[in-house]
Amino acid sequence: MIGGILAALVLGLQTHPAAGSQATCLPVDHQRNASRAWSDFEFSTEIEGGPMWLAGRGCYARAGEAAREYLARGPLLSVREQAITQLHLGRNLAFAGDEAAAAQAVASARRSDLRTDGEIALDWNAYVEGLYGFLVKDRELLDARLESLRRSTHQGDAMNAGNLARLAACFERSYMEAQTASECVAAPAP
Repeated sequence: MIGGILAALVLGLQTHPAAGSQATCLPVDHQRNASRAWSDFEFSTEIEGGPMWLAGRGCYARAGEAAREYLARGPLLSVREQAITQLHLGRNLAFAGDEAAAAQAVASARRSDLRTDGEIALDWNAYVEGLYGFLVKDRELLDARLESLRRSTHQGDAMNAGNLARLAACFERSYMEAQTASECVAAPAP
């Protein structure tokens, strides 16, 4: 399960269709989504209506709406699940161009709990804080968290450092541009 989640996250970081207009994006069935199990709702790219399914079609604002409504109407989530959903909510809002709302969602993704045995070893809060730094244009915060992740020996931190490096390389651009422009790919750290 963890490997599948990591693969879905990596795929999500690599492919970003252009944002679709809300008129071309299907409305979200909040009641149906609320009855879905968290892992199915959060990570399925096959079942209509979840955030990854919507984001895969460029419907980032609708993906954000789906996540927000799931947090309000769906099952109560663990700290880990809520943090992941908040982070993805923030990323989708940022892709949709609402970086202020994205920053608020990302700020809520920090975790106070300890990692469970089944989780990938990574410094979750360093990644979240670095992403927040990009969204609020706090270069010092982004750079500090990027360096922290680069010093880590964990594979998950290396992946997240790569994403923060991409944001750092195009710091003055929008989130969508920093994630999609080929010139934003940063050279690997020494």
